[in-house]
Amino acid sequence: MILLIGASSDIGKQLLPLLLEKDHVLGTTRNKKKLAEFKDHDNFSCAELDLQNKSSVESFCKQVAKLDGKITLINLSSISIDKLFMSYAAEEWDAVININLTGGVKILQTAIPVMMRVGWGRIINVSSVVAQSCVVGASAYSASKAAVIAMTRSLAHEYGRFGITANSLVLGYFDTGLIHSLDGERQKNILERIPSKKFGSCEDIYFAIEHIMKSNYLNGSEIIIDGGLL
Repeated sequence: MILLIGASSDIGKQLLPLLLEKDHVLGTTRNKKKLAEFKDHDNFSCAELDLQNKSSVESFCKQVAKLDGKITLINLSSISIDKLFMSYAAEEWDAVININLTGGVKILQTAIPVMMRVGWGRIINVSSVVAQSCVVGASAYSASKAAVIAMTRSLAHEYGRFGITANSLVLGYFDTGLIHSLDGERQKNILERIPSKKFGSCEDIYFAIEHIMKSNYLNGSEIIIDGGLL
């Protein structure tokens, strides 16, 4: 079973066809209509989840607690509010931290005991190169994604003895997702920093996920997928 948190994101919807060939996928979304194209697939089931809503998270966790067998949990949940630090309203900062970091904590706390029962689990949290570099207007996003890396490394040390691995995918710039929130000039400047002068594809992310799922010894790592971004 693959738990795909944020399945209706741009990256999630491109990963889904690839993941469905590998295992059954339980994908989450705030609106099931966004995943309607996958509803008839034999290997797909859908759950509504709002990471900023406590009751929604608790309801989803009840589903997770009932699962049995090997679980790969992939957390794609991500938003960015582009503002200078002093301009953030408290609710804007909280929204970024809640969706990118805190909202997934209860789900992890529910899924890890399920993984422990079978002696196998894969935790794959998605971070960003922005966590490791200075980008004007992305302080909340950077803070949340840096915290994801640190938390994931801690999980690797705490639960590796139970056959559970935890790794971070540190993503650069891809041809889908948040890149479309940047204007043409900023996209051009980013391309100039990538040796191939190309944005990544979701297939590149899938190959990393596949490798993590197969490996018993890849644990606590930050796998950077950025095309050699300078």
